[in-house]
Amino acid sequence: MAVWTLVIGGSLVWSLYYQQHGFESALHAEATSIHDMDMAYRYWIVHSGGIYVPVSDKTPPNPLLSHVPERDITTPSGKQLTLLNSAYLLRLVHEDMAHGSGLRAHIASLKPINPVNMADNWERQALEAFKRGSKEWASVDAMDGKTYYRYMKPMVTEQDCLKCHAKYGDKLGDIRGGVSVSIPIDALLRDDRNERIVLIGGHGVIWGLGLLGLFLGGKRQRRVILDAEQSEAEATLLANSIAHAIYGQDVEGNCTFVNEACVKVLGYNDASELLGRKMHALIHHTRPDGSPYPYEACPTYRSIHEGRSFYVDDEVLWRKDGSSFPVEYWSYPVMQDGQARGAVVTFLDITEQLRVKDELKHSQVLFEAVIENIPAMVFLKRADDLRFELFNRTGEKLLGYSRVDLLGKNDHDLFPKEQADFFIQKDREVLASHRLLEVPEEPIKAADGSEKWLHTFKIGLYDEKGQPSHLLGISVDITARKKVEDELRESEAKLAEAQRMAHLGHWHLDLAKNELKWSDEIYRIFEIDPQRFGATYEAFLDSIHPDDREAVNQAYTNSLKNRSSYRIEHRLLMKDGRVKYVEEKCETTFAEDGTPLRSLGTVQDVTAIRFSERALREHQEVLEQALEGTIHTVSMAVELRDPYTSGHQRRVAELACAIGRAMGLDDERIKGIRLGATIHDIGKIAVPAEVLSKPSRLTTIEYQIVREHAVMGYNILKDVKFPWPVAEIAHQHHERMDGSGYPQGLKGEAICLEARIVAVADVVESMASHRPYRPGLGMPAALDEIATHRGVLYDAQVVDACRQVLDAGFEFT
Repeated sequence: MAVWTLVIGGSLVWSLYYQQHGFESALHAEATSIHDMDMAYRYWIVHSGGIYVPVSDKTPPNPLLSHVPERDITTPSGKQLTLLNSAYLLRLVHEDMAHGSGLRAHIASLKPINPVNMADNWERQALEAFKRGSKEWASVDAMDGKTYYRYMKPMVTEQDCLKCHAKYGDKLGDIRGGVSVSIPIDALLRDDRNERIVLIGGHGVIWGLGLLGLFLGGKRQRRVILDAEQSEAEATLLANSIAHAIYGQDVEGNCTFVNEACVKVLGYNDASELLGRKMHALIHHTRPDGSPYPYEACPTYRSIHEGRSFYVDDEVLWRKDGSSFPVEYWSYPVMQDGQARGAVVTFLDITEQLRVKDELKHSQVLFEAVIENIPAMVFLKRADDLRFELFNRTGEKLLGYSRVDLLGKNDHDLFPKEQADFFIQKDREVLASHRLLEVPEEPIKAADGSEKWLHTFKIGLYDEKGQPSHLLGISVDITARKKVEDELRESEAKLAEAQRMAHLGHWHLDLAKNELKWSDEIYRIFEIDPQRFGATYEAFLDSIHPDDREAVNQAYTNSLKNRSSYRIEHRLLMKDGRVKYVEEKCETTFAEDGTPLRSLGTVQDVTAIRFSERALREHQEVLEQALEGTIHTVSMAVELRDPYTSGHQRRVAELACAIGRAMGLDDERIKGIRLGATIHDIGKIAVPAEVLSKPSRLTTIEYQIVREHAVMGYNILKDVKFPWPVAEIAHQHHERMDGSGYPQGLKGEAICLEARIVAVADVVESMASHRPYRPGLGMPAALDEIATHRGVLYDAQVVDACRQVLDAGFEFT
């Protein structure tokens, strides 16, 4: 019995010890698992710089982060976001945990920044122990009338922590506090007590009760396993709730756990494909340039063997299908008793981030290029002191200052005080009004002292609170345009004066509105009061002479029908019976479908010109009659000295004019031929009469004297200002096409056309008529002569025209 009692007593003692140790081990395992996952989550937040969340009553902006420049941001859609640091975010998570599962977690410190993080008595004992070198602290404690298993490990200040804590005096490596985990165990203690009672009662019962005690012990063991599995499930749930991919590895590099995000992004179907495998060889074996990546150089290896964290943002990981993707990742060592037992790695696929970053960079470059190259001055001023913060190349060129001279300066630094005061006043008005200001024209002094004219737009830029931050301005240089406008106004004034002096006006007819507009000069020409004029096309027709209205209307109607311009001269009938002559020109603009839109025209008073032309024509007719009478008299004088050739010049003139008409020459040119031919032998006045009337053949000397009549005729006529080549006809009518003629031996086109015509007519008339030294040879002989030497001595075209005239029945009078 004693032995059995000893055995049962030993068994009881061992069972009680094992039960208590298992109970405490399970609690410790659960607490450390929650704490490690909590710290891994915190490390990720710390190294990520925090997390932005929408502003709400639950997550208002953290006043303790007011020194962080980008604590609060606004998304492009207008949503307000605030930055949560690790402490703030973990506190919110801990609060949710407390409401849900009853678990408590608390960031505690002896010198907290936030009073909420002040350590309680138990936490203070733990923190004091950490200062003495303890690595962790765990015990059972009562809080709010409940019993908790409490666990705590220290938090050591790292480099990324100094972003918020440096201003409070924290240094790298300081123990600034810790995170405590409190697991409610009242229910577990009751179970444990019951199990103790069962163990004690069971060991008091002989064999059967002992077996019952063993059964109850097994039940407790299963409960411990279930509790451990529940803790692992909670840890797994927390890991899977994080968007970033997370995996753990032991000191050998084998995968110990992996969340769903990691499995998915690596292209695997299940975590079992990764667990137990060497992660570096599986997903991190090759660098971005394609070269092998030794495991010893990998940051995850160094985290385990050096015991510190790493952040990398320029490497790639490899999927199951062999494709790679760019990542940023963090590797944290898992420390236990001062030794690294593995590492926790979190990573993020940054393919989209890099694409957006490149697009943003391209957009920034494009925006800067647009601002820099836009053909207008673009400037940006700070709202508080109106100093220039941005200036583009066009602004530099326009003002003549370099960008270095402009940035940081205000208007008083660059322009005269009066002008600078004006600019600043307008800028303040724009910022206060929240409206766009347009200044159509404003003068400005450039660096070289020249005056520029600008067309400026200004508008304020404001922050989310509606406070002005900047003033944006765009100025277009209109100096050249303003100069042109000034010149145009001056030109219009000069044009109006010129039109008045030239008696020239213009008009515009809008056909859609039947609205006619006249210039002032047209009113003066028509002698109409602008106030009483009906300003329609019909009213215009009423001002025209009754006999010309139909012609004017028809000319305009035809121009619309044919889509052409027209020009017409017509009369105006004044009220006092006077008649004016005007010349009108008009062009019409048409739509694409042919509809006439508007007509533009000019009207010039040509009354004085027409009266002058009429007087000039009458005077010219008198002069021409006098000239022809003079020439006829001279011709008669020549023929009186050579009675045998009486009528020769007149007959040559008749034939030459007929030839000219056959060749299509105009009347004015034919008139010159007639006058030139009538006196082409005027030079014979200088030839002795006995030589001219000699009945026998002339001697060589006599012939030479007769040949001089061409030069003599030219000398007589050359100083007379004829409108025709009369002197040249007298000089060249004995020249021949091949240069065999006299007196100059001219060839071809060097002989004027009029002289070539007279030459053929002279030969024909001479051969057909009697001479003192021979009878007439007849017209057939004359035709044979010019036909034989056509193109050699005589112009071929003239010969052909002559034969055409003679064949048509021409006869001398």
